[in-house]
Amino acid sequence: MNFNSAAGQPKKPDAPRRVRHGIKFRRKNGLEELPWTAKAFVQSIQEKSSFGAQVLGMEYALSGQLASFSVDAGSVEAQVQGRAFKPYSVRISLEHLTPEKWSEVVQLMAKEAVFSAKLLVGEMPVDIEEVFQECQVQLLPHSWKDVTLACDCGEKIPCKHIVAVTYLLAERIEVDPLVIFALRGLPGTKLLERLQEARNVHSAGVSQSHQSVQLPSQKAKLPPLENCLNEFWRPGRKLSDFQALPAQEHIPHAVLRRLGASPLGGKFPLVGLLASVQDSLRAKVIELRQRIDEGTP
Repeated sequence: MNFNSAAGQPKKPDAPRRVRHGIKFRRKNGLEELPWTAKAFVQSIQEKSSFGAQVLGMEYALSGQLASFSVDAGSVEAQVQGRAFKPYSVRISLEHLTPEKWSEVVQLMAKEAVFSAKLLVGEMPVDIEEVFQECQVQLLPHSWKDVTLACDCGEKIPCKHIVAVTYLLAERIEVDPLVIFALRGLPGTKLLERLQEARNVHSAGVSQSHQSVQLPSQKAKLPPLENCLNEFWRPGRKLSDFQALPAQEHIPHAVLRRLGASPLGGKFPLVGLLASVQDSLRAKVIELRQRIDEGTP
């Protein structure tokens, strides 16, 4: 064993200690062709980090030096093994939105079916940042000053350990874009639930499903069947002779409301997805009908 004669302590190895079953960065294209949401985090860290930290950070990420990685309580928590005996603790977080701001964002997103439709299938709408900006907040970091970074390695921040965690975070965002909402203080599943509730209120304004059918008050007096066998297949009364019932009020998602929650498991609620698809189709049909009425292509 090598010892540092000045301090009398074991000398750190020249290379980081290997981690058994460590978490690795597995993108075949490296940092190329990252989605715009993940790229925002990478660029904000690279803006401040040195070139050496970026190179070593990628080496750490590729070799699996992360002993743990999670997004809990609105922040990224990770353990990165370096040359020291114990791994370093890394934390990356964004400023959380207040409950009032989240309510504003959800209500604004609920006005357009495209937001819930895309988020339910795990796709981040390209214009979602406009919603946050209209509420005077932001979703993604615009620079390194928007991100809170911490590592107990003692090196200059952002260090190679933080860079490695950022690369793993970018890969995670590519797979699960809803992670970004958790970094702002609201888990993605909770956002989807609140968004669907707001969509129901916004599009319907009522909580009931199909109304009961109104039947004519007068009962028709019909002869016994055996007395009209010869006339059974002949045309009888005209449709205009029957009492016309008034059209019922349109209730959006009536069938889905009556069926209730889907028994199928999965990451996204099936009922909410189908409701958003119905809203999108209905909006397209109305738009197409208006174009036909106006004679525009």
